[in-house]
Amino acid sequence: MQNILGISLGTRLMGIAVLYDGELTDFRVRTFYGAWNTEKQKEMIDTIRQTINRYGITKIVVKTPKPFHCSQSINDLTSEILQLAEKLKIRIIICTISMLIRHNKENEISNKQSLIQSIIRKYPLHRQLADLYVKERKNHAPYYVKLFEAIACTEM
Repeated sequence: MQNILGISLGTRLMGIAVLYDGELTDFRVRTFYGAWNTEKQKEMIDTIRQTINRYGITKIVVKTPKPFHCSQSINDLTSEILQLAEKLKIRIIICTISMLIRHNKENEISNKQSLIQSIIRKYPLHRQLADLYVKERKNHAPYYVKLFEAIACTEM
């Protein structure tokens, strides 16, 4: 069975989800404060490396912003993740939110909100996900969306 690491990238927030032996084992949003610099990039890569080592990851799926929304920082970070996966001989897929939605099209998912609701239905034992969704709906600035995108990545 594959151990899959789902990542939703941002320069400040990174959603991380792990499917370990077919079970959603770990999910969180990690915040990286401060302006973009090489130290911040290194900290993000170290977080990914630690997760890979902790769970024996065999596949990585990274959700990036749409190409026309990608900053050079995201491109550099994506490139570094690709190099890490290649070095560790881990299969990697890079995708966008559109690809995640299309992948789940058979579940009648048409937008980010329905994708999130689908994830909540799929993991009813993780009551915390439903609570985070309610909290997210009240937020003016999206925070937990990265978490749900990372979980969706584990299903690619």
